[in-house]
Amino acid sequence: MVYVPPYVEALVMLTYWALRLAIPVLPLLPQRVSRSLAYFAGYIAYWLSPRSRAVVRHNMRHALGKEVDRKRLEREVQGVFRHSALNYLELVLLPRLTLGELQRRVSLQGEEHFLQALGQGKGVIIATAHLGNFDLVVQLLVARSLRLTALVEPLRYAPLLRLMIGLRSSKGLTFLAMGPGALKSTIKALRRGEIVAVACDRCLNGKGMELPFLGEHTTLPCGAVDLAMKTGAVIIPAFSERQGEFFTIHLEPPIRPSGERSCSQDLRQPMEQIVAAMEKHVRHRPEQWVMFQPLWGLPRR
Repeated sequence: MVYVPPYVEALVMLTYWALRLAIPVLPLLPQRVSRSLAYFAGYIAYWLSPRSRAVVRHNMRHALGKEVDRKRLEREVQGVFRHSALNYLELVLLPRLTLGELQRRVSLQGEEHFLQALGQGKGVIIATAHLGNFDLVVQLLVARSLRLTALVEPLRYAPLLRLMIGLRSSKGLTFLAMGPGALKSTIKALRRGEIVAVACDRCLNGKGMELPFLGEHTTLPCGAVDLAMKTGAVIIPAFSERQGEFFTIHLEPPIRPSGERSCSQDLRQPMEQIVAAMEKHVRHRPEQWVMFQPLWGLPRR
């Protein structure tokens, strides 16, 4: 089981009760007011969470380079807290967002890669990162009558997990907490020619592959590549970028793993391609990389 620091567990509890309070209130407010409240909440969270702030700063030094000046570093760290608050706001408002409004706010870049992969009929694996607001933009698939199963982190606090999955699934997509049952469901979905989304920038069970990521080795999950090898599905790296109230989904060229799952060398090449795509987009919009867990060990105090 992955170690969860006490400060993370405290944030989880706080997040649950904040969402419970926000769900009946925020939809009643004008959008300008609700966004202002989210900005304020992100600012307060930044100042009240010294441990999370240190973790984000540690991660951000990798994204920006160790020579980054302190002023820019702190500006980007504050941005992570602000974008995290906006993500929660948009998740709370998701059930009331119409598909027409969603289509108006989300654009696709590199759609030809996705259509080409989907046309092969073996399923598509979206390899993504905690960048932008993927929970929101992936709902665009509903408007196109496409089915998606997304694997999410199995939070220890079950009420928050149920609440988050309920909001994420409100348009009809399937979100499953990672585990043996979820793995079987995703394999079946891919064999039906459907879409599965997997975050590739954090290893939850410590059983991934050690690779250089943003300038230093860390362990990253091989789930996307392993699923592709099991099913013949095509991997499409895809990343969300917030642009004010609008979003762009950046779709990268397809990755087609080959070889045996038991061979680490067969895993390494497609993993390196996924990592290169993640690095490109994290470095492009580092303030939108909402990663509150340390990827290179806990930062020194």
